[in-house]
Amino acid sequence: GETQENFSDTLDVVRKVRFDAAFTFIYSKRQNTTAALMENQVEEYVVKERFGRLLEEVQEISRQVCEQDVGKIVSVLLEEKNHQDSSLLTGRLSNNRLVHVEGTLEQIGTIVKVELTQSKGFYYLGKIIPTDCENSN
Repeated sequence: GETQENFSDTLDVVRKVRFDAAFTFIYSKRQNTTAALMENQVEEYVVKERFGRLLEEVQEISRQVCEQDVGKIVSVLLEEKNHQDSSLLTGRLSNNRLVHVEGTLEQIGTIVKVELTQSKGFYYLGKIIPTDCENSN
């Protein structure tokens, strides 16, 4: 039963608050449920179009927010080997954003200083900054 006005209000809130992440899902009717029998069901093509617009808006805000951090040196907790590129490790900033860096398996579970070199919208690419101890070897 979401109206175009309801959806416009949602987009307005996203823009005003500047949500840079959202866990959104398309409603899926379940047979024999009260919700599936309700009147004013929104057509599937409308739902998909609205979902796409909402996702684009959040992604653009995320891109703008993340771009501001490129060049900064931050602390990153390295968590695991990257699933798409085995030459990279994946870690997280204190705000839970992902960062991918070149590193060694021994660094997993440690907090390292990283220069954020590139923003990819929802994650960063970075370069580990060697500590003073590593520089003296």
